[in-house]
Amino acid sequence: MKHNVVAFHLGRRIYLRDTRRSLNYKVAKSEHSFLLYSLADGSYCYLKDYGSIVFINSTNVSIQKTIESILDTSINIENFPSEKYVLEECSSEEFHVEFDIIKIPELTLDIAHMIMLNLGQSVALDNYYNMSLSLLEKTRVHTSELEMKGFIKLSRKKLRQFIGKIMNLKNSIAENLFVFEVSDLAWTDKNLGKLDAKMRDELEIVTRHHGLQHNLDVISENLDFFKDILQHKHSSLLEWIIILLILFEILQVLFEKLF
Repeated sequence: MKHNVVAFHLGRRIYLRDTRRSLNYKVAKSEHSFLLYSLADGSYCYLKDYGSIVFINSTNVSIQKTIESILDTSINIENFPSEKYVLEECSSEEFHVEFDIIKIPELTLDIAHMIMLNLGQSVALDNYYNMSLSLLEKTRVHTSELEMKGFIKLSRKKLRQFIGKIMNLKNSIAENLFVFEVSDLAWTDKNLGKLDAKMRDELEIVTRHHGLQHNLDVISENLDFFKDILQHKHSSLLEWIIILLILFEILQVLFEKLF
């Protein structure tokens, strides 16, 4: 038997208390950071407060309706970062995780929870990584300008706004560092621990997290360099202003003495 799994990142935090009131679903599990709903016909809906939502055995219509209820606005689900997998129940007692398919002995609540947790982490990483690439590309524009022209057309206000974007992204990641932690389920059940390890390995959670941090470090290094250039430019401007004022004062004194 096969089951479809799809994960989305909404690009914002999910306030679970408000969501619990707005969604009329049966809660199978809940903690301060997640809600796991058990729906009809073996369907599940999993919400993480850092903005990920994962569905098992849900139609596009049901998915869109659920997300619109959470966001309280009309949306197109194609606009959100997403990942899709197929769950296949097979006779083997072992878990197998491949490129786009996960083979499991049977679909239980805990197995569903473990799979949805990892996919929620993965799609959140995609969202953060794409944001970091966008910011990295913007820094490349200015470094290329510096290479070609020897200066950058970047005002102090624009630089401060750019730094603000970097800090907001870093703060968002720091706030959700538990995104990359191993679930308690992996520690309490040996089989679930194996499933968690295989999924984290296949989804490259740790490697992608390191790549994200590397991008942010490169961006921060470039911004520090830009800041130094603009500070030097500002200091030079002040020096010239002072020189011109002194020159004006000298000329004024000479004019008074001569005339």
